[in-house]
Amino acid sequence: MKFSLFGIYSVVAAALVLSARAESPGYLVFVSNERSGDITVIDGATDAVVTTFKAGKRPRGIHATPDGKRLFVTLSGSPRMAPGVDENRAPADKTADGIGVIDAAAHKLIDRWHVGSDPEQFAISKDGKFAFIANEDDASASIVDLNSGQSRGKIKVSEEPEGVGVNPSNGEVYVTCEEKGEVFAIDPDQQRVIAKIDTGGRPRSVAFLPDGSRTYAACENGG
Repeated sequence: MKFSLFGIYSVVAAALVLSARAESPGYLVFVSNERSGDITVIDGATDAVVTTFKAGKRPRGIHATPDGKRLFVTLSGSPRMAPGVDENRAPADKTADGIGVIDAAAHKLIDRWHVGSDPEQFAISKDGKFAFIANEDDASASIVDLNSGQSRGKIKVSEEPEGVGVNPSNGEVYVTCEEKGEVFAIDPDQQRVIAKIDTGGRPRSVAFLPDGSRTYAACENGG
């Protein structure tokens, strides 16, 4: 069974395509619905909704393990506010922050790990053992063991980290930080920042060429 993973973040249903295999028969699409707090499963061949199940508060980024047996989705207890209104003005339910663990075959949330503070996007290591999570509230990136759910470290970046990507050639982790328009390159083994790239324009997401030779960051205010 092949999977496509989408994250829906706004009222107008802007989608982030994380992995698509539309050419394969019998594939499913998993959509995270931030406003309604659930995951919708869609039959990729017929476009029919298979099921929708609860995931927790404000599900965001979603990824699968390499074997496709489990899905992970970031969850946030921070309140949704009107555009331009500081979220810090309303109380946050920090107990809702973390990662939801989903049984892909059963279409069911099976666990929730309380890691990170207002986690946004994340990426999974090539071997499927670790997740690298952008924590928007405390300007950091967490490393989480996907077998135990335990935190393996936290690296300081800058304000409003959001997008995360793993370089396929060397495993370096890139984190976009919106507030100052920066992208941080992290060595996950040494758990330290090895480079900072100024992009401007509020970078939101990051992607790599298949050989890892070049990195692209999508900037919200980049024109």
